[in-house]
Amino acid sequence: MINSITYKMTDTTDDTANDGFIPPEEYVDVIKKTQIISTDFLIFNNEGQVLLGKRNNEPAKDTWFVPGGRVRKHELIGDAVKRITKQELGKALEKTSDLGVYHHIYPNNFANDDHGTHYIVFAVNIVLESDDSYDLTQVPDDQHSTLKWWNVEDILTHPAVHNYTKNYFHPAPYNKAFM
Repeated sequence: MINSITYKMTDTTDDTANDGFIPPEEYVDVIKKTQIISTDFLIFNNEGQVLLGKRNNEPAKDTWFVPGGRVRKHELIGDAVKRITKQELGKALEKTSDLGVYHHIYPNNFANDDHGTHYIVFAVNIVLESDDSYDLTQVPDDQHSTLKWWNVEDILTHPAVHNYTKNYFHPAPYNKAFM
């Protein structure tokens, strides 16, 4: 006899949803023991520019990086995109298409240099509507010191843009897992 288990998938776009949240002191231990599932957003405006934020936190502190974050347990990627964009940018956005899956491996973590972090990143494209007048460069959270729109050519050549962000525009990036 086969046992079947039904998993509840949680829509976490609601501010009150806490399913899957791990307190920082416990999360450090999780990072030490396993990979973290996350999602990054290549957000394009109608001029073909991409939104980058200057990171306040490790890993990748003080570099320009695309917005993104951890996918919580029982959370669909699309729901995570909405939750994280609302938290980091002040507006829940929906993905337009999938870019691929990437490995991001760092020698440190958000809290210390005792051990590294390994993210499995589901990168997605978000193309804003041409009439979307909301200013995403306002910083509503503590993840970024500033947000700004970048031309792709500048992303590829600027030394302060993190290589993992640059890899999203490379035809054969070394850290792409598949797709």
